[in-house]
Amino acid sequence: MLSRHPERCRFPHGHTRTIEVVVSGTQLDENDMLLDFKALKLALTEYFDRYDHAMAINSTDPLLPTLMAMYPENAVVVFDNAEPTTEKMAEDLYRFTEHVLAQGFTSGPYVIRPGQVQLDRVRVWETPQSWAEYSA
Repeated sequence: MLSRHPERCRFPHGHTRTIEVVVSGTQLDENDMLLDFKALKLALTEYFDRYDHAMAINSTDPLLPTLMAMYPENAVVVFDNAEPTTEKMAEDLYRFTEHVLAQGFTSGPYVIRPGQVQLDRVRVWETPQSWAEYSA
């Protein structure tokens, strides 16, 4: 819901989003990979999935208290004093991914070493024709 939008986007609506994470680096690992994509997926999926089947809403939207009372906590994603646009989602996902890549990640045999790769951008597709991209 985009509470400040002048038309239909101010009402609850959904999108089928695709998220694209682009990383780069200068050195391949012992498996001749820059980064194991499975490790990246494991590191990001839980955070990225919080947008799936959730209501994204501005913290200043007057409907927030009603929605929080109606739905489980994990079904509402609150953007602090910001509209939950695709652009803001791209920025949020970029910041999270940047943190993971800087700190590193390990899950069984899947490892991302701190600083192993550089995050170039996060692109969030709202529709097959529309997207927003965030980079530092």
